[in-house]
Amino acid sequence: MGIIRKQTIIGSLFSYSGALLGLVNTALLFPRLLSTDEVGLLTWLIAATMMTAQFSSLGFGAVISRLFPYFRNNENQHNGFMFILFCVGLLGFVLALVAYFALTPFAPAYFDTDSSLNLDYLFYLIPLIFFSIFFNLLDGFNRVMYDAISGTFFRDIVFRLIVLASLLLLGQEIIDFNQLIFIYISAYCLPAVLLFAVLIIRKQVSLKPNLKFIKPDLKRIMINTSLFGLLNNFGDKIAAQIDKIMIVGMLSLGANGIFTVMSYFGVLVSMPSRTLNKISSTIIAEAWKKKDLKTISKTYAQSGLHQFMVACLLFVGLWVNIDNVLQIVTPEYIEGKYVVFFIGLSNVVLMLSGISGVVIQNSPAYRKQSLFLIIYAGLIVVSNAIMIPIWGIIGAAAASFAASVCFNLMKYLFLLKRYQFQPFNYRYLLVVVCAVLSYYTAYLLPKQDSFIIDIIVRGAIVSFIYIALSLGFRISKDLNQFAMKLIKR
Repeated sequence: MGIIRKQTIIGSLFSYSGALLGLVNTALLFPRLLSTDEVGLLTWLIAATMMTAQFSSLGFGAVISRLFPYFRNNENQHNGFMFILFCVGLLGFVLALVAYFALTPFAPAYFDTDSSLNLDYLFYLIPLIFFSIFFNLLDGFNRVMYDAISGTFFRDIVFRLIVLASLLLLGQEIIDFNQLIFIYISAYCLPAVLLFAVLIIRKQVSLKPNLKFIKPDLKRIMINTSLFGLLNNFGDKIAAQIDKIMIVGMLSLGANGIFTVMSYFGVLVSMPSRTLNKISSTIIAEAWKKKDLKTISKTYAQSGLHQFMVACLLFVGLWVNIDNVLQIVTPEYIEGKYVVFFIGLSNVVLMLSGISGVVIQNSPAYRKQSLFLIIYAGLIVVSNAIMIPIWGIIGAAAASFAASVCFNLMKYLFLLKRYQFQPFNYRYLLVVVCAVLSYYTAYLLPKQDSFIIDIIVRGAIVSFIYIALSLGFRISKDLNQFAMKLIKR
């Protein structure tokens, strides 16, 4: 088994296991063990950290992935690349510190004054940002060292297992919230330390400088690549995290807690796309290298159809069970019902677009992806500013859906106009028909006494009808062929 295939399988296993742990922590334990304000504080700290750390990395992640081959030399400690990495990380952290101390005086006006939580927790941002910057940079370096799974394991598994253990301790009243938040922050910082230790053990860390290696042309390329990476990554993180930042500022920490927990259910709809994007990236990059537009067009179309089929099945199964989902969380989270709906729909749209982002990112017009991300981030900020004051957290979810439609429409139109890639056909309408029919069939079922049994029954009915109709309509040749192989066995 090749190293790429092996690491893809292991990395996917870690990602799905991490998602399951995240579901247990965020959707099951947070609502039962923490107040909405406490959930809102924890998730706000992480959202602010992720945005700041991405900016403070100064786009150097793009330099690592694109330009490290120029530095690669085991005998010469990769020509001082690790020294440059640490200098960039420290510079970014200093800039983040300046921003922190400049903005801290405005914090009381930003936070909800009625919140029961103290502004003293803000100082946790300092270690969070520091370790997040270096995790991002070291994880990128570790990947070009042909290890794409250690960072995923430390962040998705180790961190969430520690959080799970600390929540269980809180539930047994062995620790209090102050101790929980200390453990939570420490656990979030730990992956950077573990990753650095792994690199040291492998003797891949050398802080010996070799600035003579960086010629003027290479220096210019590094700066341009960093600027491009900064715009690309920062736009992506704004789009992913700004709603939590704005909800805290415009509503309250408690509202952010409800939004975060309920949106997690909707995000699960797009989980399958993460693995596909990682796998397809290699195929698309190779096809662009060969200028094989036929393969790109075929992969783009097939990925969109199959992802849309999976997304509709997951969304229908989720929404037909929404009342059961609300029994999993505590009563104060009920107002987030339509957060699940709109966040789920926005992820259906994401899956509908298939690997359009991967296609653009690997194309000669890769800079367009940065432009689209910046526009996307701007749309989210503007739509949130308009909708949150009117509809609260539901407005934030609706804003995400509207921005997602615009973002993915931009990518679709660009690929259609530039390369004549048209993934859509009548089969997509058949998918919608399957989704609607399976939803209403399960919706009309009588309510079971146990919500767990009700989830199982409705989920089974939705799955059976949806898959049966998909096979009957012959929407996907791959699905029908797979079904025939199973029958022959």
